[in-house]
Amino acid sequence: MPRVLVVGELNADLVMTGLPSLPILGRELVGTGFRMTLGSSSAITAVRLATLGLPVDFMGWVGDDEMGRYVIQQLMALGVGTQHIQTIAGAATGVTLVLTYPRDRAMLTYPGVMADFDGQEINHDLLSGYTHLHVGSFFLQSTLQAHLPAIFRLAHEGGLTTSLDCGWDPSEQWQANPYLQPTLAATDWFFPNESEATALTDGTWQPLKLAEQVGGTLVIKRGAEGATAVYPPTREIVNRPTLPVAVVDTTGAGDAFNAGYLYATLTGQADPLAFAIACGAQAVTQVGGTTNAPTADELNEFIINHAV
Repeated sequence: MPRVLVVGELNADLVMTGLPSLPILGRELVGTGFRMTLGSSSAITAVRLATLGLPVDFMGWVGDDEMGRYVIQQLMALGVGTQHIQTIAGAATGVTLVLTYPRDRAMLTYPGVMADFDGQEINHDLLSGYTHLHVGSFFLQSTLQAHLPAIFRLAHEGGLTTSLDCGWDPSEQWQANPYLQPTLAATDWFFPNESEATALTDGTWQPLKLAEQVGGTLVIKRGAEGATAVYPPTREIVNRPTLPVAVVDTTGAGDAFNAGYLYATLTGQADPLAFAIACGAQAVTQVGGTTNAPTADELNEFIINHAV
């Protein structure tokens, strides 16, 4: 069975729902719901992969604080191996404030120790126990970025496949980031959302142009529009619609999509793009990225029940 190592950022999400509008300076708004959940793109993808049925371990750092202990406890409870997670004395665990709305969300992140994580413990011996390496939130991990091209090449040398989710670039450097293109060249599956993919091609929708930089397949998450994939070597473009669901919270939907695509691909399913879209659609019916994450059988039942 494929075994996955997820490397990346760790934080908790503080999610508020039911807000009437975006925050307004000098005014107080009242939401209708609030909860703390496991956050981070990488961690949500790891949990979703584990729940679908793949063995998954996580590598990253947390601070020696209550938030860090919460993150590790949640990963363990949800079936993700935590033996490669380090607790850094004197450091703070990251946290994201999520303001969620029917079709999108706003996020405010304090990176904490995730900004210092460098992945330098990744070597041939560690990777030999895995089939696939996934990294999320490229742009948030300012120290890890410089090492990712070499880490992905090392993974390929060991026979692993690789995948990357970039997340939004807070600095808005995008293609000016010197480590992005070398990392993409060693990436088998790249998972930006539509806004990120557009920002990566000078603000215009150019999936073929972006696909030229990716060593493997470009898979663009498009929310209510479904998803678009550009497959090598012919650069064939395939579009798939989403499933009709009532949207509660979009937090973690893209990360659930990532997990669905990887699970379906690594286990040899016929249409990974459709399976991934279903994972993302199921995620938006819940509050929080890992809430009620389905098994593969439950997800297949969800697909049948929501078939157009």
